[in-house]
Order: sequence, then structure tokens, then C-alpha cells
Amino acid sequence: MENEGIKSPLFYCKNTRLNLKKELLQLVENNFPQDKYFPVDISLIMLGSIPKLKITADSDTGIGIVECAELSRKLTKLIEESGITEDFEIEVSSPGVGEPLKLERQYVKNIGRAVKVTTNEGKVIAGKLLQVYPLDAIEVEEVVKVKGKKEAEQTIHKILFSAIKKTVVEVSFN
Repeated sequence: MENEGIKSPLFYCKNTRLNLKKELLQLVENNFPQDKYFPVDISLIMLGSIPKLKITADSDTGIGIVECAELSRKLTKLIEESGITEDFEIEVSSPGVGEPLKLERQYVKNIGRAVKVTTNEGKVIAGKLLQVYPLDAIEVEEVVKVKGKKEAEQTIHKILFSAIKKTVVEVSFN
């Protein structure tokens, strides 16, 4: 899988069977249907001798339970046909509401939405995600009401990806 964004999916395993870990993760990574979906997180943990593959996936238009089930069936079939292991569990889910954005592709998907960015220094910037500069930065428009003034002040912040601790899409019920 090509490095799509700022961070790559997380690969984690508590197991001495490193070959199984490497083979499973490589199989999923190489066969992920990236024309439709992209992996946000992939982890592998061992439940005794049974590997459990946990995948968080997304798409440019969002992903629901039907799509997660479709992806789970596809990957299950792929693992079964590979012969790498007979016993395994697989869990495919979408990023939850309030989960931080991890990949540049997620930022692009959320242009125009309200976000809350926390920098590595602890500064919080809340505003509208205006632009994503590939592999570099994001631009957020912050609107702040100033006491005693009728007009709110607008500030455009260009924030380097390397300076971002986390970014969360703000949920709006309007």
C-alpha cells in the first residue's frame, strides 16, 4: 500500500509468530480494495493461537455497516483462500464519531466541515476546514466573537501536519 497520507495504518501484534503477522498484514495491505475504501487502522492481536484482525476502514463518501460487512466478507474469503491460517477472527468497522482524523485522505474528505485541531503545544483551533496542502498542512478558518464588537473576527490558520496532535470533526445537528 502506498503511503496515502501523513500517518500510515497502525500495525500491532502481541505474538512471537511474526511470520503469521507479517503474512496476514501483507495480504490485507496488498489486496485492500483502495478504489472503494482505504484502511485507517489495521491491527493484529493474538487470542491464544487465533489471530484477530481488526480493521478500521473509510471511503471518500463514508462507509456504513453494509460496506463494512462487504469488506469483511471479501477479506475473509481472501485469507481463507490464501491458506495462511485456518482459524482467525476479523472485525471491520468505520471510524467512530469523534475519532481523530489519521490520514490526509480523511482531511480531504472533510473539507468544508467544522473541526477542532489540537496542536502539539496544546493550542486548540476550532473552525471550518478550508484546504489541505498535500503532505504539508491544513488551513482552518476560525471565527471568534470579540466582546464589544458586532462583527466576529475571522482568522485563517495554516497548520503543519507535523504540528497537529489531533483533529476531530465537530458533529453538527443543524
